[in-house]
Amino acid sequence: MRPVPSRPLLPRLLAVGVGLAAGVAGIVAASPVTAAPSETVTAGTTAPPLAGLEILLTNDDSARGADAGFGTDGKGLYVLRRALCNAGADVLVVAPWSQQSGAGARMTSPGFAPVPLTVQAVTVPAAYAGDCAGTSTGGAVFGVCASAGPCSSTTPSASPADAVNVGLSRFAKNYWSGGPDVVLSGTNFGQNIGATLNHSGTVGAAVTAHEYAVPAVAVSAEVPRELAQIPNVAFTGAADFTVKLLGGLVKRNLLADDLVLNVNFPFVGPGETLGRAVKADVGRSSDLGLTYAGDVPATGGTYLLSAGAPATETRPNADTTALAANNIPVTALDGDWGRPMPVGIWLLLGSLR
Repeated sequence: MRPVPSRPLLPRLLAVGVGLAAGVAGIVAASPVTAAPSETVTAGTTAPPLAGLEILLTNDDSARGADAGFGTDGKGLYVLRRALCNAGADVLVVAPWSQQSGAGARMTSPGFAPVPLTVQAVTVPAAYAGDCAGTSTGGAVFGVCASAGPCSSTTPSASPADAVNVGLSRFAKNYWSGGPDVVLSGTNFGQNIGATLNHSGTVGAAVTAHEYAVPAVAVSAEVPRELAQIPNVAFTGAADFTVKLLGGLVKRNLLADDLVLNVNFPFVGPGETLGRAVKADVGRSSDLGLTYAGDVPATGGTYLLSAGAPATETRPNADTTALAANNIPVTALDGDWGRPMPVGIWLLLGSLR
């Protein structure tokens, strides 16, 4: 893990809170989905916006990119990897071996005996094979399985949190003595907004990076509800936006060690217009709208679980509302479960023995 800078508490809070509130729209206001071009750095030219930035890239959709059609199995990761390398970043991928959507921050527990976790090199899909040539990592891609290896189609996969844990605690040191500078998780196939993000492996990976005092950004792309449009998930738009956002954070010195951001890029349908980047709060509704069909007696039985209409949002300035308006909600997360103790419970505890 890179050395953690020592910062007074107030400036750090200002950097994450006030800086984000005042700065996100300014970072990306002008053409938020236009990627900064890759440039060859020579005398008299401007360096790429992410030049030299060491990025550990992960996701919850698998490292293998096996689904080239819909992109459910890591296509978003490879599109984001390409954009980051084109912007000058040095990228190392350590991600789950297999699809891990909905894994949250679940991590493998060793119990009373050690549990093997294998980090295995992945053959990069041909369409993305040459994207990161010339960087110190070569754009190396690894999948992590919960096995002594080798990882195969039947091997249990490690979780997104496992991948970040092993990447930050041990494996990334093979490439960087003090890095990475930031962990990116995504681009996920499907939005992570509202109550849904509590269960997201994409967000869980970013929160795990927070435990190592490494800044983290989770990135997701909205999936349209029309089946025919699913191959058109905006992975490229999400990647280009992420490069611009990350470049702005670097330029404004906002990559604080306690920074956790959750970004959702909208699907813009025919005749619709992409909105703007907005500071948003985590909504209360679940975008999945989970429904359980069937009647089960008191002795037990089977329900059918399916996705339904999202619940009505009740929180002002919610990420759910922003995404529905084709804006790009950017939410700051604290990465911690703690909250102030209600006074009544505090007093109750004082009376208990």
